Amino acid sequence: PHAERTSEDHDALAPISRIDAYGLKNLSIDVAEFERFAEGTGVPQLSECFNEVKCLTTAMVDPDLPKILLPENASFRRRKYPFLSLDKVGNILEKYVGAGGLLGSKSLGRSDILVLDKKEISGLLKLCRQQQQ
Repeated sequence: PHAERTSEDHDALAPISRIDAYGLKNLSIDVAEFERFAEGTGVPQLSECFNEVKCLTTAMVDPDLPKILLPENASFRRRKYPFLSLDKVGNILEKYVGAGGLLGSKSLGRSDILVLDKKEISGLLKLCRQQQQ
């Protein structure tokens, strides 16, 4: 994620202006670590507070996301990602910049990270917004 500090508040970060595939992958790893920590505390159900963000970050790096977002796959999407909000997917897509200037996942030989180009982002954003109505 990319953010800049404001001059008014040195302790706060400005809102994120863009995020790339690798930032999303790192965020999903961080969420998994938070979940593992929560499970280790022995506090019943504490790890469940990460369900929505885990679902969202996992979906955003899923190579099958373009298929999963199709309207005809709505019931499959709800089963695979029960906490997924199309509104939040759309919000992320609005700030998504693909590989963030790095080589795409195919160039790197990676198939575990979804890297979208501008045309794909636009199409997926349109799918999300249409299904919210």
